[in-house]
Amino acid sequence: MEEELIGIKNSVVSLILDSQTTEELEEIRIQFLGRSGKLTELLKGLPKIPLERRVEVGTLANEVKKSIEEAIEQKREELSKTKFQSKKEKIDITNPAILPEIGHLHPLTQILYETIDVFKEIGFQTVDGPEIETDYYNFEALNIPKNHPSRDTQQTLYLDTRKSIANPGEIILRTQTSAMQGRVMEKTKPPLRVIAPGKNFRYEQVDASHSFEFWQLEGFMVDENVKVTDLLGTIDYVLKKLMGDEIKIKFATTNFPFVEPGIDTYIECTVCKSKGCPFCKYSGWSEIMPSGMIHPNVLETAGYESSEVSGFAFAIGLSRLATLRFGMEDLRLLTNPDLRIIKQF
Repeated sequence: MEEELIGIKNSVVSLILDSQTTEELEEIRIQFLGRSGKLTELLKGLPKIPLERRVEVGTLANEVKKSIEEAIEQKREELSKTKFQSKKEKIDITNPAILPEIGHLHPLTQILYETIDVFKEIGFQTVDGPEIETDYYNFEALNIPKNHPSRDTQQTLYLDTRKSIANPGEIILRTQTSAMQGRVMEKTKPPLRVIAPGKNFRYEQVDASHSFEFWQLEGFMVDENVKVTDLLGTIDYVLKKLMGDEIKIKFATTNFPFVEPGIDTYIECTVCKSKGCPFCKYSGWSEIMPSGMIHPNVLETAGYESSEVSGFAFAIGLSRLATLRFGMEDLRLLTNPDLRIIKQF
């Protein structure tokens, strides 16, 4: 019986491959697999086979039947596709076309452009600077000497300078766009109003409101007789332009080496509506704009006379601002590649 089974399999497969229509294919199926088909009739003789060989022959018979059924199904699909493709396609040129999806600006880019426009309205110029920075501009030019304890809070990422002319610890990934203060003031005489947006890096614990990579916008103004009230008025104007006139703002004293006095700015958490959530550490407020009056040492290092000019500086966390602006519950959503998230904004 084994030889008969193999013979049927070979002949059926050959007929299937040569078939040209689904009707012809159905006739082949009935001829071999129907109630009176050749394979069906042959399988009726299985009980007559000795018991010790019945399992082996039965297994072969099932494999042959399965192979024939799969070959028929595969051929049926091929014939169906050929029939579909052979039909003359009619195109209705009056139907609207299927338009391709058009991309849009990332929510962080939207906030960046809008913030730049707000500062342009009040006379600030935009500058760009390197993300790979020197220790001097990132720290020392900002009144942060090498032994200053505030360096520990920056959690700096240092670049490997072996086999280069740079000294160890001299080249870093900038921790703050405040590094642009020294670069700009060295080459520009007051009065000046400057903003410097860009990406920063810190070896920091990632959570709902912190990331090791984040966007920040540094701003500073230097002129004669600049006062704290000028700083507070600028902060109030900018935040209300970006977040709406109804946004609640509060100030608190703080300490940064490059400003004196230091002022921290908080806005109500728009994620939880001031009720408390992981983003605002359940305080109802989110730090958004640390600032202060530029320290005289920073002005003197840049070549200015601190007795003649004064200034203020601030830094807006653009990543955090975007999260608050769009009511996102987690800052990490800004870097999530899922387009279902990005398309919402």
